[in-house]
Amino acid sequence: MDIKSNKDIFELINKLKKELDQLKPQPQQSNKQVEEVEQSKDNKNLSKKSKDNKDEENQNNQELSDIEKLELSFVELIEKNQKLEEDKLMAIADNQNTVKRFQNEYLVIKKYGGEKLASNILPAIDMFRSVISSSPENPEIKNYLMGFEMIINQIDQALSNSGVSIIEVKEGDDFNPEIHSAIEQIETDKYSSGKITNVISNGYKLHDRVIKHANVKVAK
Repeated sequence: MDIKSNKDIFELINKLKKELDQLKPQPQQSNKQVEEVEQSKDNKNLSKKSKDNKDEENQNNQELSDIEKLELSFVELIEKNQKLEEDKLMAIADNQNTVKRFQNEYLVIKKYGGEKLASNILPAIDMFRSVISSSPENPEIKNYLMGFEMIINQIDQALSNSGVSIIEVKEGDDFNPEIHSAIEQIETDKYSSGKITNVISNGYKLHDRVIKHANVKVAK
């Protein structure tokens, strides 16, 4: 064989040798290396697990924070509802008080609404009474007085129907400033001090309210 052929054979052998070397099994790692590899894997797993736990913890913290916010919102809603309920009760109470006040005012007006009219006509009625109480000798005048008396009786009935009544006063009664008005104090042996000696004009009440005091004279 020539030199070129030998060179080709040599190159072919080297090539086969390299291929055989590649096909040889790799030498196994030492136990220490294996442990290091395993430890590295474990560390990676622990790190990943720790990271997962941390993420889960952060998520739980975020969920807890949302729950706390929900609880605060719920408490605020309860407080607002209580405030609205209190305002509602106050409004109802105010409305009831207003209704009661108007009802009382209406009753007062209804009860004492005729006070001014009665006070204006009572002096004229008393004047008629004083005229009727006289004893004229003229028969014609007596007939007129009888007609006036009938009219006065009708007026008295109308006043009574409206709640107006005469305050009964007679001589010898004790003077009472709540229903009597003393126009004069006189010396007398007939009555003791503070007693009524003369009734000048009648007093009147509208229901339980004095609308005209009785004018009287009182013993000193």
